[in-house]
This record gives sequence, structure tokens and C-alpha cells, in this order.
Amino acid sequence: MITQSVWKDIIINMNRKIIEILKMLMLAIVLILVFVAYKKSNSNSGGDYVYQTVYDFAMGTSMQVTIYGNKDKSFKPDDIVDKIKELDEKLISWRSEKSELYKLNHEYKVGEPYYISYGLMKPLMDSAVLSVDSFGALDLTIRPLANLWNIEEATSENFTVPTDKQIKEALKYVDYKAVDEVMYEHDNYVVFDKEGMMLDLGATGKGYALDVAYEMLTEHNISGAMVSVGGSILIYGTKDSYKKEDNTWKVGIRDPKGSQEDLIGYLEYPCEKGFSKYISTSGSYEKYIEKDGVIYHHIFDSKTGYPASSGLASVTVVCDNGLKSDGLSTACFVLGYDKSKELLRHYNAEAVFIDEDNNVTVTDGLKDIYKDNK
Repeated sequence: MITQSVWKDIIINMNRKIIEILKMLMLAIVLILVFVAYKKSNSNSGGDYVYQTVYDFAMGTSMQVTIYGNKDKSFKPDDIVDKIKELDEKLISWRSEKSELYKLNHEYKVGEPYYISYGLMKPLMDSAVLSVDSFGALDLTIRPLANLWNIEEATSENFTVPTDKQIKEALKYVDYKAVDEVMYEHDNYVVFDKEGMMLDLGATGKGYALDVAYEMLTEHNISGAMVSVGGSILIYGTKDSYKKEDNTWKVGIRDPKGSQEDLIGYLEYPCEKGFSKYISTSGSYEKYIEKDGVIYHHIFDSKTGYPASSGLASVTVVCDNGLKSDGLSTACFVLGYDKSKELLRHYNAEAVFIDEDNNVTVTDGLKDIYKDNK
């Protein structure tokens, strides 16, 4: 005979099971809705119009590629992602043992020409010119100093501030003037004047990847696209028939004192056929380590051997070339606002400077483009 207390236990257990089943159903519904929303945000098509977005990781940072108005169904955002990964791993990475730059850094002999491909020579030459024009504020030989500090890999637990003696020793191998790049029609070679030097395209490589992406977009007659590799962004063309009311490109500028999603302002350009701009940001908030109450960031001044201290928190540079926008943002961060003005004029570039107190200074060419987010 089932007593009243036994019935009570049975009913309670049944209610618990029903609640668990309902929870599982609700979770399943939420997951389905999230999946549908994700698919909707990453792919949309209608008629001749297609827009697609992919997210990935390359060159040690996050990547996003969105293409609009693509009538060439054989070309996808993944093609750009794959090309940039190949560019990094086989050509310009100082980390990848398979890359041409890695082999150059580890196989060269002082005073002897080391032959390389045009694919590597082009970014090296442009980075070398930037190094000269900025008087070493951007220095493509910075790697020995960066390796000493190791801010890219270290943690706050194992990080040690280098001694003045160690910094002075590392600076012996940081000298853009001690590298000679010669490019002929058929032969390209690099000559080092010192042992222990290393070339590093970390400050220009992401921008160069955007230049490569641009070539792919034009080759396949893509109507419009936005490509971002870390802090470097390419906006290209028009969004075609996507949302008639959304006829501008908006590129946010992060608030150095806020989280990753917090914007201090943004740049707004009209969507137009044939239009393109490269926008790169360098900031002390990107990679840093705090040790004993002091913050050490990853942008180094090759003259002092320490993280740059120009009073700036970030610099965003806009110009018509990806490699140059990337390199200029680093150089201007090291130089500071006043010393950057002539360099920007030389490259016909514009910039947004944010100092350590979050004061914003915009060059004349961006007065109507920059919008405050307050």
C-alpha cells in the first residue's frame, strides 16, 4: 500500500524531472536562436547580392574579413584569410621556421649578400625607407631588443625588467643603418654589417597583409569589403545594395582607458566605388605587463631601449597604403604628436592622437571624418 508520504515523494521527484526537462528544452531553444543569429550575421544573400564575414586568427592576432556585393561566387572571405596566413607563415614571420624572413635572420653571414624573393624584399624595402624617414622611431631591426624584454610572451609572474647593461648590449644589434637592401629586376639581396641582427616586420606586416588583400579584392572585382588584421583595417569600395540607409564606413577608435568594446570616437567615410583607406592603430594597451606597479608596453624606443614614453596612449594613422599606415602608427607613437607632424605630411597621412589623459588631437584632414563618441 502506497502511503501519503510515498505519493508526496513520487510527485516531488516527477516535478523535479519535469523542471529538468523544461530547462533542457529552454537551453536547446537558446542555442538554436544563437546559431541562427550567428549565421544571419555572417552570411546574407539575395539576388546578385552577397555579403559574408569570417573570423580567424593569424599573424599573432585576430582577423575579420567581410565582403559585400560579391558576384564571383568562387571567391570567399576565406581566400583572403588563407592568403594572409600563407604570407605570414612562409614569408614575413620572424617566428615561423618555415618563413623566408626567419631563414634570412638565422642564415646570413656578415658582409655577404643573402638573396631573397621579391615577395619578401618589397615589405622589407618599404619598412627600411620608413625607418630612415622616421630616424629610427620605426626600426625594422628592433627584434633583439624586443626579445630581451619578451613582453609578447612573458607573464607578470616570470617577467623580469632588463638591466641597463642588458639593454645597452641589445641595442648594439638594433641599427637600421647597418642593413643594406638592394633590389634589381631579377636579383634581390640583403647585406648585414653586424652579427646578431634580426629583421622584424611586426610593426608593418599586418598593414602589408592588407595591401595583399586589396590586390585580391580588385582582382576579383569585389564591390566592397572590410578587412582587419589586429589594429590595422582596410575599408574598400561600397556595400552595394546592403541596407540603403547604411552608406558609410565606420571605424571605431578604442578608448585607451576602457575595455576592448569601449570607443572614444570613430572615423566615418562614405561608401563609394573605387574608394579605399587604410587605418592602423598602435596603443600602449595592446600588449603590456605590469610589474611592481609599473606598466611596460611593447612599443620600444630604439634610442633608449625602453618602452616609448612620448605621453601618448594611442595613435591612429590613415593613409592610402597598408604597410605605411601600420608603420607610421608605431613611429608616431614613439615620436609624440609634435615630432610626428612632419612625418605625416611627408607621407600625406592623417592621424588621431590620444594622450595618456585621454585628450584627443586630430590632424586637419580628419576634422570632418572623426566623430566623438561622447
